[in-house]
Amino acid sequence: MRHQHEGNAPRRFTMKASILERLHADHYRYEALLCILDRQLHIAVCQEIPDYRLLYQLFHYLTEQPGEWHHPVEDRLFDRLAERHPESRELLEVLIEEHRRIDIYGRELEVKVRNLDEESEAEMDLTTLNLARAFSELYHHHLYTENHRIFPLLETSLPVTELEDMDLGASLKAPAEGSPSFQRLYRQIAEGRTGLQLGRGEQADFCPLCGAKPQAAPPTS
Repeated sequence: MRHQHEGNAPRRFTMKASILERLHADHYRYEALLCILDRQLHIAVCQEIPDYRLLYQLFHYLTEQPGEWHHPVEDRLFDRLAERHPESRELLEVLIEEHRRIDIYGRELEVKVRNLDEESEAEMDLTTLNLARAFSELYHHHLYTENHRIFPLLETSLPVTELEDMDLGASLKAPAEGSPSFQRLYRQIAEGRTGLQLGRGEQADFCPLCGAKPQAAPPTS
């Protein structure tokens, strides 16, 4: 009797809870903004003047939006997951503490880059640069851990129906990409093509947020 090849086995389709879809979408947006933030920090490393107004808006959004909706929702999900999967409790406590640190670092950086913007033509001081890089590294690591370790655990430990019925203290109707603050930030990055900037006159291959690519040089006659 010939066994059916694994590659020909019928695929199993699993439904993802809408709350996890929203959290994944938020993470995708945060990662794109962090990439642009990292490019601005590279400009500062090159001892050039980064776009402080853009940096302020990046720090503000990456701190304010998660604090209003994303992190409180995750904290409730983490509490439920800790009940069902006690082995994850220690890691979940670390992630909740990272939510607090992201908020503290982000708000401090908002103040620092606003002051630098007011000074105009001022290079970023080493203390601010190091704090900004620590913020970015923490944020990247935090998102990676949630994406690859915690969200899969949520999917396997909590039924979709339970996730859909949970009282998360926030509505999925809360604006994300449609929020005025994000739309303003998106327009600034897209219209100014600032997501491409790398410093020393160089540009990246594409903008991770709006998909812009470097403009082709006009043909020489």
